[in-house]
Amino acid sequence: MVRFLLAGAAAVLLFTAVRVTPGAGAQSPLPQRAVMAFVAAGEPVPTLPTPARATPPPGAGYCGPSAAVGAPPFPPNSVFGLLTIGGAPAPAGTVVYLTFDSQPGPGVYTLAEGGYVVRYAAGGQGHVPRCINEVGSELGILVNGVVVNSGILVGDPDFGLAFRFDIDVP
Repeated sequence: MVRFLLAGAAAVLLFTAVRVTPGAGAQSPLPQRAVMAFVAAGEPVPTLPTPARATPPPGAGYCGPSAAVGAPPFPPNSVFGLLTIGGAPAPAGTVVYLTFDSQPGPGVYTLAEGGYVVRYAAGGQGHVPRCINEVGSELGILVNGVVVNSGILVGDPDFGLAFRFDIDVP
């Protein structure tokens, strides 16, 4: 049972433990259960601007995710990091491409100054012609015509599905 008491501008919540009988299908060994909603207050969470442009098309040879039933969500992998050009934070709207063995894959326009996030699909083994984003391809970033390779391979279990890669291009 929840009782609300208003005192001036402040509201105080008093909680009383209530015994809840589990339903016939319940598997919980706990004799009491309750759901309590929380209200957050404070500063609003800032939102990034929505890009006014369409996403740049991926480079030739990039194989998108499978639309087959049971396929993993698109795209399950991410590369993100700080991005500087000539030592200064890259402006919002900078075009960033993820590369696979130095060949461009998916691209994005950055939404905020000084950072980037590129999401991609891994796999494509057995395609003819070969997909550039096969497991084992080296990941890199292409900005302003400069490719910076990370030394990390698609599918490397030491880096998981997302990793941070900060770069500075001249």
